[in-house]
Amino acid sequence: MSKLVVITVHGISDSVLHDDYTYNFKNLLYDKLKHLKVIPEKASQEEYDQYIVFDYVNYSDIGHTAELLVLDAYTKERNKLYNFLDQLIERAAFDQIRRQIITSLSDVMVYQSTKWRDQIRQRLLDKINPFVTSGDAVSVVGHSLGSVVSFDTVYYNSRKNPSWLAAGFKPSNLFTIGSPIGLFSLELEDDTGVQKPRYFTSAATPDYLDPKNTNPDLDPVRSDGVWYNFLDAQDLIGYPLEVLFEGKFKVKDFLVQTGTNPLTAHTEYWNNNEVTQHIAERLALDYKRISGGK
Repeated sequence: MSKLVVITVHGISDSVLHDDYTYNFKNLLYDKLKHLKVIPEKASQEEYDQYIVFDYVNYSDIGHTAELLVLDAYTKERNKLYNFLDQLIERAAFDQIRRQIITSLSDVMVYQSTKWRDQIRQRLLDKINPFVTSGDAVSVVGHSLGSVVSFDTVYYNSRKNPSWLAAGFKPSNLFTIGSPIGLFSLELEDDTGVQKPRYFTSAATPDYLDPKNTNPDLDPVRSDGVWYNFLDAQDLIGYPLEVLFEGKFKVKDFLVQTGTNPLTAHTEYWNNNEVTQHIAERLALDYKRISGGK
């Protein structure tokens, strides 16, 4: 029996993640899918996998050692250069902010590295590939930098990956939350959708840059699927995409309330009822399609 598959991709992290960062997200979706009659109300936890399977990408270790070197160098230089008063002010007011900036920018720069970018995308690709010919409905959920990873991976592979093209495979849905894709889109070639080198793997040949060798369908998801983009007005990293990509990609923006604090507003999407309700309703439609309307 075909099932729903949901693959999640985290955003910027200041440390290597060791736990499932989507625990609450999964439980919210389980409850909503029960309410929508996708999962039987009395189904046990062990029976959930008959209807929906979750998996998550963890790329937080990639480039982490290099990030630690930058932080360590900053700490040593600070202790050497700052006087006592400066160090007190730094530690009281700016140290945490500065470290957050270093961590955030270094994560972005890690992704800009061809070597590490390939490794990060490959981790998502490894999660998707088992389902390319399975008939299951695959949805990808990407948060923050993970939304960029998600878009880049499905956009590239839906147009260039021979096994995806042979199977006629695309993910059913792409859900981006707290996404800075709008900023990264500056490297997307005008309104033709032709990908600039950043969108390609390091193994790509010059032929790949030729638009004639590209699937002309620009959308990263199935024709009957959706791309939903969720953002909170207080989230300083999440940007709307609907107007930006009008005429290029079919993406729909959803304004949700994740909190009034700009820091937590960016991180609370995984725990948000509005986000999971919209996703669950879409998954219910997918399940109806793959189960023959049952």
